[in-house]
Amino acid sequence: MSMMRTARRVAAMAAVLAVAVAATPQDTQTIGPGMGLDEVQAVFGQPQNTSSYGNFTFYFYENGCQVECGTADIVFFQDGQVVDAVLRAPWRGYRGESSSPRGVIPRPTPGGERLTIPAQVEGVEVRRVPTPVAAEDTVRADTSAVN
Repeated sequence: MSMMRTARRVAAMAAVLAVAVAATPQDTQTIGPGMGLDEVQAVFGQPQNTSSYGNFTFYFYENGCQVECGTADIVFFQDGQVVDAVLRAPWRGYRGESSSPRGVIPRPTPGGERLTIPAQVEGVEVRRVPTPVAAEDTVRADTSAVN
């Protein structure tokens, strides 16, 4: 990696950290329906990731609670204009009607566990094992009335 590229990355990370540290609940960065791609970037900054499908574009932003909240902050665009946002970071706001359920406070999913891997482990193999269906879980149809 060249020195110039490394310097750019360091500068970009410093800018992201400066915005994250400077943002307090009083400094909520707010977007609204109809804003364009560049307008959202002017408010929220460069997205961590982007995706497109047909005439939809999605911006993904780090929010610090992806594991606990189940999602990054997401801004949904249709034809280049904001149509929805699911935001969990306390420093981001959306003036529109979010598709995320109202009044739901992000919390860990019950029963979920974090996978912790000791530092001395070099690799992990993850295999899916089919769960057998117990006899009492089987649904049986009543066919006695069928001619």
